Order: sequence, then structure tokens, then C-alpha cells
Amino acid sequence: MNIPGKTEKVANDKLREMQCEFNPLSRCDGSVMYCQGATVVISAVLGPIEVKTQNLSIDGSYLECNYRPKAGLPQVKERIREAAVRDVLELALLSEAYPRSKMSLQIQELEDRGSIDACALNSACLAMLIGGLPLKCSFAAVHCIINDQGEYVLDPDQRETVHQRASFTFAFDSLEGNLLLVQTKGSFKIAEFNDVESLCRSASAEIFQFYRNNIANYHCRRPEGQKTSEENMET
Repeated sequence: MNIPGKTEKVANDKLREMQCEFNPLSRCDGSVMYCQGATVVISAVLGPIEVKTQNLSIDGSYLECNYRPKAGLPQVKERIREAAVRDVLELALLSEAYPRSKMSLQIQELEDRGSIDACALNSACLAMLIGGLPLKCSFAAVHCIINDQGEYVLDPDQRETVHQRASFTFAFDSLEGNLLLVQTKGSFKIAEFNDVESLCRSASAEIFQFYRNNIANYHCRRPEGQKTSEENMET
């Protein structure tokens, strides 16, 4: 993953190890526990379900999104993160498929060790996919920072973010790679923004492949003790 003429400025161009567990919760239509490095988020979806009259729409379903921190009540930063997830989902969700109904997404932060915004978005996408909610496209989010030395650090952990000069979170769709979300903080040049976007766009392909591999494995798995048709013929 190289940026032409800028490779010397890339301190880290690798995502941390990703892991997920599907349907760890029972009282929902779909849930996922998503880990990226030591950052852990669990998301659950319900829908379509009955909607209150004040939120009813004949043009599409109402989207409810709630984000809960590891401890305590949601503060301003959690509300901002919740709004970002809702904005991306409103672009990706095919709400016209279920008018006069509600889609509900609940996100619980279990451990924040860096890139929590991107992890929350990725867990939300996986929960939507495994819960069978209608989507126009899937999406993948990537976080990147520029440190004090002007180096690009992809998917930083908590220790690496201490000395950041600027931070970026991008979300891309799976169809044409269009940007669904851009969040920036700090000071940076336009050229640096373009470099970081290119780096994150390349990394999003790895996340989409992670989605495909894990969902395929989940749907193709066999219950313990169940035999395939070939094994039954042999017996």
C-alpha cells in the first residue's frame, strides 16, 4: 500500500488484527462483537418493528441509533459518535423497503484502545448485514492520524494517538468507493489530506474482504454433528 512520492511519510500502513463474533446476543435480530486490535464494540439491531406515531413516515422506515460508553452516561463525544453512525446508516439503509416501521441499532463500547469511531461504524455495518436489514451498500470506516513528525499512522492504538497532530476518519461504500463520512481534527495541509484519504481508501478494501470472509464462513458453517450430503451417501 504505497502513496506515490510519500512512502517515507508512512509510519504504519497496516490495520490492526480484526476479529468478530456473530450473534453473541439472543434478544435481537442480529448482533456482532467486533474487535480491532484491543478496541472492542458490540452492536445489535432490531427491525423492522413497530414505530411510534410521532416518528411514523409513509416514505420509509425510522432509524433509531443509540451509542453507550463503557461506563457512565453518554457525554458530548458519545453523542457526536452516535450522530456520525446515524448519518452513515441513513445513506446506506434502504429505508423505502419498510415504510411505517422502525429500524433500531444499539452500540455498546466495551473497550476503547484507539480508532473507536471507525470500529463503531464497522460493527454497525456487520450487525446490519447479519441481521438481514436492507442496505443499498455496505460500508467500511478507517481511522488515521498524522503524528508530530508528520508521519501517517493507519489505525493507531491509544498510545500512538497521544502525539497526534491531526486525525481523520473516513467511511467508504462498497459499490464505487464513494465517501460517506469524513471527520477531521487538528491542522493539516490539503496534500496531507489527499494522502491520508488514499491510504484509508486502500485499507478499506481489506475491511470489505474481512466482511465477505466472515459472513461466508458464518452462513456456510454446519451444526455440530450434522453431516454433508456426500458424507451421508458414504454411510
